[in-house]
Amino acid sequence: MIYREIAVISAVVCVAILCHSPVRAADSQRLRVIVETDIGGDADDQASLVRFLLYCNEWDVEGIIADRPANKFHSDPVRNHKGIKANDGYDLLLGYLDAYALVYDSLRRHAENYPEPASLRRLAVPGWNDSDSGVNLLIAAADRDDARPIWYGNWGSNSGSISNLRRAFDKVKQERSAAEYEAFVRKFRICTLDGPGQTRQGHEDQIPLHIETGYPDIGGRWYHRFRPLTEHAGGFDVRRDVQQNHGPLGALYTTPKEGDSWTFVYLIPTGLSDPSEPTWGGWAGRYGPRGGDSLNKAGPNGTPFFWANQQDAVNGKTNRDNTASRWAEHMQNDFRARLDWCVAKDFTDANHAPIIHCQNDDTAAVLRVAAAVGSKLTLDASGTIDPDGDELSYRWFVYAEPGTYRGEAMLQDSTKSKATIEVPINARGKSLHIVLQVTDSGIPPLTRYRRIVIELR
Repeated sequence: MIYREIAVISAVVCVAILCHSPVRAADSQRLRVIVETDIGGDADDQASLVRFLLYCNEWDVEGIIADRPANKFHSDPVRNHKGIKANDGYDLLLGYLDAYALVYDSLRRHAENYPEPASLRRLAVPGWNDSDSGVNLLIAAADRDDARPIWYGNWGSNSGSISNLRRAFDKVKQERSAAEYEAFVRKFRICTLDGPGQTRQGHEDQIPLHIETGYPDIGGRWYHRFRPLTEHAGGFDVRRDVQQNHGPLGALYTTPKEGDSWTFVYLIPTGLSDPSEPTWGGWAGRYGPRGGDSLNKAGPNGTPFFWANQQDAVNGKTNRDNTASRWAEHMQNDFRARLDWCVAKDFTDANHAPIIHCQNDDTAAVLRVAAAVGSKLTLDASGTIDPDGDELSYRWFVYAEPGTYRGEAMLQDSTKSKATIEVPINARGKSLHIVLQVTDSGIPPLTRYRRIVIELR
């Protein structure tokens, strides 16, 4: 009884401390991210930029390249510059960074690692064809003494500009040795909107991983599925939850079309996914080998090209939409909460996601364990806490599609903090993916996950 009381007191103290502290992102898991946008044309890039800036604390953002030049700035019939006085995409990008600066202090009350506005502004550069700023930024990032790969997302070079990453690859290939060129290209992971044909970046035989987030066309491009899957998920309302009464950054949100957002939603660390494993799935859907064309050739790490061609079974229906729709409410609630952060006067005036402690690990990394067939494996998240002291609901489930075992696996106590799985006796050599989903009782309710990949022996 004494030990139990001490544990309860310790937990209360931890929650009390967290209630007055911004939530910290795990440094060891942070990704290096650079994005390129043709902002200033179709207004969806601006909406994606609002979402990107609200999540920029989750990564080490090392560049934002705006590649729409002045002569293409007023040419798109669906543009909406939201009253910002700008002559090109770079000017428009700076207008959004100015709005970010106005909500920065408020955001910092709720989560650490939001980059200072001046620092983020220094990382914003023009990237049209007669400017080398984007190319130089990419080369400098890759040459930095940092072993982590760089995740690059192109939101569409649709203004006539050549991809800055392609220009950087071309330049390095021309100026450096073959070995240096290969090492340079292999620093990058591509998570981008390129299209169904040749990629914007080229150099496919050297890129270790390329994830196409806009295609293929299966009853529509994956790019165009963002809006119908998210616009009203969980009762989400664009005007109420984003554009009105949520500060100057939310006021610059344009359209829920947002198809470019898949490129970085894929990288948000929620505990559900591993960016280096596109077939496992997450908020941006689940991806499979591209196959069937000359681009799907073996690169340095095997077959590196993936796109949104997978299907999940949910509630008796199997389709591609389910790979993202099953998480869409959670994603939009999280977006809502961050917009609340923009105007909340204190940490206690907004909601914050649970912090899951699972199998003695409180990072967001996917957990990998081995288990003998016929055994029982305890799944323990009893150390999970909520920064706001909210009640938590638990759901453990088998995510069947990413695993290789196709039979039934029994979970006991699947709605408690501690569950048990009976490892099937006929599953030797297979894998099972178990997902823990924890949701708080705050407004809006926020969800985090832990995935456990069990290798069965």
